Amino acid sequence: MPNRLPRHVMDRILQLLEPLDILRCAAVCRYWNDMIHKSVYIQLKLRQSLHQSQLYDGERSFSPGERLRRLITRETNLDLLRPRIKQFNLPVDQVLHTVAGKYVITQPLEQMDRPDPSEDGDGKYTLCTIWLNNRPKKVKVSFKPFTDLFDLDVHQDVIIVQEDEGHAFDRKTNLRMRVLHLFNESEDATPRDIDGFRIQEEGWDGDEPHNISLTVDGRVMIWCSGIVWIYDWKSGERLGRLPPSSPGTWESNLGMAWAGKNIVLGLDMPHDPTDEEMEHTEAYLAVFEVDTTYPGTSSLPLLLELPFCTDLLDDTVRDILDLPDDATIISRGQEHIPFLQRDGPFGLILVATEFIINEDAVWRLIIVMPTSELQKFQLQKERKIPPPNVAWGNEWDPFAGLDCIPYSQWSGHAYTWAEPARSPNYYQGFYEAQNSLRLYHHNYTLMELHGLLHLTVLDFNQKRLRTIACDFETLGGLGRIGEIETQAHARDRRRPIRYKRDIIRPIENDGDGNLGCAEISGEFVLSQRGPVNVLVFDGERLFLQQRSIGKCWILDFGVREIVGVAGEEPRTEGGESESSQSSLNEEDPSRAGGTNPLGDTENDIIQGGGGG
Repeated sequence: MPNRLPRHVMDRILQLLEPLDILRCAAVCRYWNDMIHKSVYIQLKLRQSLHQSQLYDGERSFSPGERLRRLITRETNLDLLRPRIKQFNLPVDQVLHTVAGKYVITQPLEQMDRPDPSEDGDGKYTLCTIWLNNRPKKVKVSFKPFTDLFDLDVHQDVIIVQEDEGHAFDRKTNLRMRVLHLFNESEDATPRDIDGFRIQEEGWDGDEPHNISLTVDGRVMIWCSGIVWIYDWKSGERLGRLPPSSPGTWESNLGMAWAGKNIVLGLDMPHDPTDEEMEHTEAYLAVFEVDTTYPGTSSLPLLLELPFCTDLLDDTVRDILDLPDDATIISRGQEHIPFLQRDGPFGLILVATEFIINEDAVWRLIIVMPTSELQKFQLQKERKIPPPNVAWGNEWDPFAGLDCIPYSQWSGHAYTWAEPARSPNYYQGFYEAQNSLRLYHHNYTLMELHGLLHLTVLDFNQKRLRTIACDFETLGGLGRIGEIETQAHARDRRRPIRYKRDIIRPIENDGDGNLGCAEISGEFVLSQRGPVNVLVFDGERLFLQQRSIGKCWILDFGVREIVGVAGEEPRTEGGESESSQSSLNEEDPSRAGGTNPLGDTENDIIQGGGGG
């Protein structure tokens, strides 16, 4: 082909394409296929898209080939459940809040619903504690905060918390939100460019606390009683309000979650809160779109029916479990309302509800849908909502005039199943952790009574492979993990007991089907009895906290870093054995200002461990 562009030029052009378009190009001819197969940059982009995987702290300092090797290593270890297991201690009055890079952030355990002043006698309140090198550094404020519900982001160096101004009669409807640095020179938190902003909302009432949720692009969502305000926390500008006016049907406040830059999800079962005997006849997952054209307004382009109401719950459960005619199915009612899992990043949407079979066995009905599937629906755009103070016909019903998509028509885009409830109902999400396209769950009882970690992973990456009509054996090695580099497992990696991996094939019917996934499970003997109070996963390391005994465990699926002398490049897995003592990176994270607190280091937060 004499008119071919130079290979390096074609390489650069292909890198600009979306992953699906790259795969299509690979099927055009052998020349393009070979180019895509051998380009490290394209392979890295394809695999990051396939696994919804982002760069980890410090990986930018490695070459693209090393980044690709690290990504393949991590994904292989996750698929085989072969981590390095380590443990460290945390005080029993500290609760894991966030894990990011080399930092572990904990928050103080609430006492009597009020945070107490610091034990140091300085009259200040502790928001959270940053743990680095096994050394705690508190973040304190001089005002009284609500520390039970606040949010922070390590990468953006920010904490958002509500100030308790002491006016009980209006602190629900007149809030002062404080915006602070997470990393500071001293223990005293310094304010960001704006010290805070105030929100006034008459629709917030009752006993529900305010929930705060940050997103990665400088936005924050504050929600309560089914009403949501969205702000740009850097400027204090209002960006949206959901629902757009005071509705009579949107009352249950069952959960709100981010699903994209301008997309917010809401779960609701419209009902009369004064009628405890009323049966639910409707259940919805609402997909709101924040309209920044008119700040403070929004639209509702998509409404999905959920099988949580009485009649549909009965039909759905019987169909999934193939129950006999005389079996009874009862919803657990108001005290065990459905939930929408809110932990991100949101590669997956997870909604669930509890029910009882034959009056004694507690089960859960779970629905999981990749956020990418939302783009496949015909969004039902309603008319644009006018600016505030302009009459709107839907004032008392945010769903008026908008038809929902029946569950039977969209279930093929999701994975739905039922299983016994294996953890206490206070877990707001039966799968305690999620990251990208995977869900993580442990058996609560086995860990509490026997110190046996029975870990289950649901991996929805499999659907990505099966939905593209191409031969993955020839597309850049995507069909064969290890074509680029064979993964040799280090001797210190733990092999699980009773490892099992099942492929649950998708069921493709007209509208009514099932998405399918891979289910991976295995057991690890940790020999430390006690309940796991918190389970957090950052995409590479799984953290479990047993607060009753002051223990935390790390299951590390990534590449180990061994730091040598100054000037040497880090050595990776297969090198020296790890230290027998837990230690944190010795770099001091203290800084005030907007610089990246994670820097470019990639050392583990815990480099060595006791047990395991």
